[in-house]
Amino acid sequence: MKTHVLFTAPFLMAASVGDVARAADDIDTEHMFGFTEGSEIGDKGTRELELSTYGRIGKASGRYSAFSTALSGKFTILDDFRISPGISVLRHDVNGVPGMADRNTFAFEGASFEMKYRILRRAEAPFGLTVGAMPYWSRADAMTGGRTREFGTTLSALFDKELVPDTVLGAVNINYETGVSRMPGAIGWNRASAFGVSAGVTTRIAGSLFMGGEVRYARASGGTFLNTFSGHSVAIGPTLYYKPSQHWFIAAVWSRQVHGRANQMVQRLDLDNFDRNEVRVLYGLAF
Repeated sequence: MKTHVLFTAPFLMAASVGDVARAADDIDTEHMFGFTEGSEIGDKGTRELELSTYGRIGKASGRYSAFSTALSGKFTILDDFRISPGISVLRHDVNGVPGMADRNTFAFEGASFEMKYRILRRAEAPFGLTVGAMPYWSRADAMTGGRTREFGTTLSALFDKELVPDTVLGAVNINYETGVSRMPGAIGWNRASAFGVSAGVTTRIAGSLFMGGEVRYARASGGTFLNTFSGHSVAIGPTLYYKPSQHWFIAAVWSRQVHGRANQMVQRLDLDNFDRNEVRVLYGLAF
């Protein structure tokens, strides 16, 4: 299955306490919680460009890393509706991992088209709620880096709320993904699906600098509707978000698997379907 994450060279500028009054009226929750997303999509006419990389590092043995770098545009075309086309490339470094071919490759990964609809505005309702759908196409397998043809869709419900006004915010996501894939020379299509729940909390440290943490549960399955259990995992990690102006921001998260199990395995982690570490850093520019 396809997973999206974002990485650019992170840097941090000092945030002054004097920025608090300005930032209090400019909280954009979408990327404040790490992999967990807030409900914000901007107002009608908002346009953004985002450059990202998602990194997955570590299997049970051997050397393993995979980085997916994506470029996407985000366009809020109606008051509560946004579209976001994107493309991505994939970099793999695999050596000595059981069940995977050794690989040191760079390849075009695929394309996606995300659509989000905001049902409840956080400032006007008890909480914010946005639902999303993202169909995608891939020509390189996100885990192994091998050639494939993959078509899938991710569905999501994104909730968020200000827990302490202008200071502490929380979010909860529910995600479902389903797709089909076929390796070169294979007969028939492989069907897979995944379910995930995540929650994050972040707090203002100074000005427009926020730090927090999140916990994520993910379940991988064979079949279109979670038919056959493949494995599950629990991951936790810290998050960072910094928005020094109306025009750009940077967000980062590191997540480490702390519990899991693959089907018919007794190890306490699932490093067959998931990874030991995941990182994401995202840079966004409004124009």
